[in-house]
Amino acid sequence: MRKILLGLVIAGFALVVFISVRPFTSNLTLNPEPPQTEVPEEEVVLDPAGFFTLQQGESYRALQVTNNMSETVSFSLGHEHSHLTFHPRGDQLAPGRTREIELQVGHQCPPGEIDLPVYLRAEVNGERFGLETFILFEVTPGELSMLGDDDTIDVLWNGEPAPSGVLVTYRQSGEDDWRVWGETPRLDPPEHLEPGNHEFEFMARLGEVESPVALLKVEVEEKVAEEEEEEKEPEESRSASAPRSEPDEIEHGTIPWDGGTYTGPIKNGQPHGRGFWSHPSGKEYQGDFVEGSIEGRGIMVFPGGEEYRGDFKDGVAHGSGTMTHPHHGTKSGIWEDGSYKGEETKDDSDWFKN
Repeated sequence: MRKILLGLVIAGFALVVFISVRPFTSNLTLNPEPPQTEVPEEEVVLDPAGFFTLQQGESYRALQVTNNMSETVSFSLGHEHSHLTFHPRGDQLAPGRTREIELQVGHQCPPGEIDLPVYLRAEVNGERFGLETFILFEVTPGELSMLGDDDTIDVLWNGEPAPSGVLVTYRQSGEDDWRVWGETPRLDPPEHLEPGNHEFEFMARLGEVESPVALLKVEVEEKVAEEEEEEKEPEESRSASAPRSEPDEIEHGTIPWDGGTYTGPIKNGQPHGRGFWSHPSGKEYQGDFVEGSIEGRGIMVFPGGEEYRGDFKDGVAHGSGTMTHPHHGTKSGIWEDGSYKGEETKDDSDWFKN
């Protein structure tokens, strides 16, 4: 009997302990699940296209954004590739609507296969959330070609008029070295060419893509300086004490400069304006000069085949520009005193770059 009573006492004590402790331990778990986002990600869907191929300069419908919510969603897209752009990059999407997003490939995007991470930031009623996906595609080189008709030079890119920034070079038939003719859209004959009819071999280049050599005829017209008739103020109407200011005279011609030859505008015996300079080593520059210094914007070709086009200061790359190497591709961004400092940054978002 004593054993039965002792058992009942122990069982009752255990029941009291269980009842008093259980409410405090029932919500504890070893691996709690993370809290759910305010807006379930499956309500806004970011669908990438399958593998696709496109040429430099072309576009493709690469993404699709769908809003399955009952509220309007504001979204924006971003990535980390300097030669790719989404159209549109951001927009508002009404409930139940779908938006197709085109991927524009830059004209100088390096060819090859690209696995691109894409980020989407969405906002609904003040609540933000993000999505991420990948698109896989291949970029193939574009096609450059040159045509001559009625003494004009036409440069085509993928069968259409070429964009700005295509470098056009020329040479006499049989020569090895190429000279700079100009950069699209400005393709006027270099100022050092003598008037008359000429026949040159031409080649266009954009990044690593070169056009086939084309033999074209061009006509260089003789430049006639227009004489401006100035209305002379009667001598008697001038004040004897009024100073006469004579502007600096700008001449055009060819002079020796910096070990080479310069042709173009000249002020006080120095290059000043937009001209052309070549050195026996093969180095050439066509662009802006300021009082005997290479300063402004232009194109410089080096003996080893490298080419820099962009901003200059004191004869070296300084500002925004692109250096192209015949074997190592291109490098675009900010330059300072001839040294590369990095890519240009865009402060359009605190979340990502596009």
